[in-house]
Amino acid sequence: MSMQFFNHFLREKGVPGDVRSLLYHIARSVKYINFSLRAGNTARLDSENSSGETQLALDVLANQLILNELEKSELVSLAASEEMKDVQKFKSPRGEFCVAFDPLDGSSLVDANLAIGSIFGIWKGKKIIGDHIRKNLIAACYAIYGPRIILVIAVKGKGVHEFELNDVGEFCLTHENMKVKTDSKYFAPGNLRCTTDNKKYLKLVEKWIAEGRTLRYSGGMVPDLHHILAKGEGIFAYPRDEKYKNGKLRLLFECGPFSLIFEEAEGVSVNQEGKRILDTIATEVHQRTPIFIGSKNEVKKAIDALR
Repeated sequence: MSMQFFNHFLREKGVPGDVRSLLYHIARSVKYINFSLRAGNTARLDSENSSGETQLALDVLANQLILNELEKSELVSLAASEEMKDVQKFKSPRGEFCVAFDPLDGSSLVDANLAIGSIFGIWKGKKIIGDHIRKNLIAACYAIYGPRIILVIAVKGKGVHEFELNDVGEFCLTHENMKVKTDSKYFAPGNLRCTTDNKKYLKLVEKWIAEGRTLRYSGGMVPDLHHILAKGEGIFAYPRDEKYKNGKLRLLFECGPFSLIFEEAEGVSVNQEGKRILDTIATEVHQRTPIFIGSKNEVKKAIDALR
């Protein structure tokens, strides 16, 4: 495979110029976040994010780096972040898009030196609340800050593609048209605490173990879901519990973008009732949802087991 930079590759795929330009600015923010991570400022702050979680200095910095690039693009009218209570509005002359993002997913893993990531969803138009997620969510991407810096991009109808940051600071194509098989030997069981009051989930996890399946779970949504895409199979489960009756993971910042990515890769993403995540109506910025995502047959079996 000849070396292809991501902008050139996306142009060949027929991705519109404004979407490519916005993804270019998102990729720039990923580079800056990577530099900041290598600098190693892992101090905890006295502040909390919108969900009441203690922030790292890196959370705040990553959030600002992304906002700066979105504003520079002059393509974004509104941005929503897991780290901010309210949305950020921009006076952009060509503000035809909204972006929802988690600037540093899994930041609690930083001090353990485990892989973390960033997640982005791109909406066409000037709002992200009040419609089904699928209506205007036209692209999504995520970055992994690990031994290699990976950027995975999905544009609706154009497939899922992986790019790696090379030594000269360019994202180059490493995996075209990523796909997820219907069956799998891998499982990533999130929220195991809820097995104490949800015996059906306990039986499901015990069944996976009894079948000799391979556990792959780090506690970070980005690396765990990337493992499924990289291997081409797997299931990630994160059900509701007594504390988080509507689920813990966020619809706009995490579950919506990943749902688009996995559907483009021929996988599936549903809530605990088996309803497609992309068919969910966004009613508030920090809305939460249970999620079961990955190989189609495995997700269906999991949902059937929990009914």
